Amino acid sequence: MNSTNLTFAGDEAGDVSFAFDHGASRHFVVALIETHSPDDLRAALADFRQRNGLPAHDEFSFHRLSSSRLCPRVFECLAATEFSAWAIIVDKTALPNNFRIMRRLDFYVFCVSELIKLIPEAERKEALLILDEFDRSGKVVNGLKRALRVFAIPGRFKHITSRRSTSESLIQVADLVAGATLAKIARGRGEMQAIIARKYKLIHEYHP
Repeated sequence: MNSTNLTFAGDEAGDVSFAFDHGASRHFVVALIETHSPDDLRAALADFRQRNGLPAHDEFSFHRLSSSRLCPRVFECLAATEFSAWAIIVDKTALPNNFRIMRRLDFYVFCVSELIKLIPEAERKEALLILDEFDRSGKVVNGLKRALRVFAIPGRFKHITSRRSTSESLIQVADLVAGATLAKIARGRGEMQAIIARKYKLIHEYHP
């Protein structure tokens, strides 16, 4: 696939904490979506909001939608749009203890980097990557750029940026994909994932 005008967007599901006795999730999922038609994808969600009487800036979040009757309809809307998805699943309980002393940001960047490694270089090279604003420090972009250099991952993106999910529908799509992936692996609830099953290019379970 030629990466010309290709846009990636990413988000996560679960958390990066290892405090399992305080409610930390066992699994952490990062999802990246890719599309040649980002504006068409944004427009499809805008149209869905309008047709369903939702506010123009209503944010689609798997956590918020998962118990709603609207949820399958949102995923049916996604199934009819143009994008592909990549996801990595990390079982934090299976990781070596040295992972537990990593800073939250470093662990997040590590997981994103491991997923990026799985995407063919030709699809990443010169493409745009938009990540969820993982924290307000703004350090995630610089951290990821540094990780891509350290890990010598070829085919770097032309531009990497982060945005708040409330203002970027592409990140919301990645959130829905990540949430559906986590729901299947963590709770055995695969109904939403099944609706968009053909969108996945890869679901990878990470093993150190």
